Amino acid sequence: MVLRTTTTTRLIFRPMLVDNRHDPAAAVKGTFMYQRKGPNEQWTDFDTIPFSSLKKGEGYRLEVKSGELLPLVQQLNGLYRLHAEQGVPQGEVQFVQIADSLQGLSSMSHADLATFLDAHSAVGEDVLRRLLAWASAAKDFGRLVELLERLEQGELRALRVGSGINSLANALQYWRDRFGEKDEEFWQKALADHSFVLEQVYSWPVTVVKDKAYVGGKSVMNTGGGVVDFLVKNGLTQNAALIEIKTPSTSVLGQSYRAGVWTPSTELAGAIVQVLSYRDRLLKEYHHLSGDQGQLFEAFEPSCAVIIGSAKNLGDEERRSFELFRSQIRDVRIVTFDELFEKTERAIGVMQASVETVEAERSDDSPF
Repeated sequence: MVLRTTTTTRLIFRPMLVDNRHDPAAAVKGTFMYQRKGPNEQWTDFDTIPFSSLKKGEGYRLEVKSGELLPLVQQLNGLYRLHAEQGVPQGEVQFVQIADSLQGLSSMSHADLATFLDAHSAVGEDVLRRLLAWASAAKDFGRLVELLERLEQGELRALRVGSGINSLANALQYWRDRFGEKDEEFWQKALADHSFVLEQVYSWPVTVVKDKAYVGGKSVMNTGGGVVDFLVKNGLTQNAALIEIKTPSTSVLGQSYRAGVWTPSTELAGAIVQVLSYRDRLLKEYHHLSGDQGQLFEAFEPSCAVIIGSAKNLGDEERRSFELFRSQIRDVRIVTFDELFEKTERAIGVMQASVETVEAERSDDSPF
């Protein structure tokens, strides 16, 4: 413990934890040392004159200033607490001293800690950011998992659900702000970056195998071939599905054919035929395409989907024609972007209700 230091002198106290059988609470002994060195030399121990060599009328006096004595007492108190909790550690063990303020936070009740962080949101955000950075770089993930497992099931569920809500909400707002974007590549990238939203297309857990996936069809001249926007699979059965996307501004209906009857747009009809063609190629060349990928996915009559356009601006007769048409397309699921967004928003609502339930349960069970 360095109490006083300059470039050439310093006063230190070197403590030692001991097992004192006569008085177990008296668990610390130590030695004061006053050292002197050259400006470019290292601090070293030295031989000292023992007290037994003092002659009559001689003595030593070592003054410890108030600014040096207080941190000495504080650090010694820490050693006494360490000994009370762990005794004398065996082998080589590294301990890190924490500030009293952090020690105080760790001993707060849940209610007091929540009140403190609510009142000092900037501090809470900074601490959380640093903790997450530490967790992401942790070398001992087993220890990290063990700490997470100590959380109550409700707390862990709320943390997981809260993260999901934030991801979905950010994606939803991002897309709504850019709903008029007409570049298909933009929407390809947007869905690839937030691919978890593709689960709203199906009722089963979706795993993206590859976006812009080659599904076969090249000739011996190395020309042609199909690239589907998303090759996904059922996370449980591994069965593949193919998703083709357009843009929210793509029309889903074409011209009026008769009074009250509208034809599908060329883009919609083309996308349907295109994704069915991709499925046909995938089935014919499945073993060749997946041969070096192990059990990456299966192809048991893969499902197909087209994400295209918007339904909210359709008139009553147009909506009727659209629904009659897509309800008869058995092999291709047709989903509009606004339907995808609406399902995402409802998923957020369900998740928020789950978090509120957890918070209510925690409030009822809390002793604070």
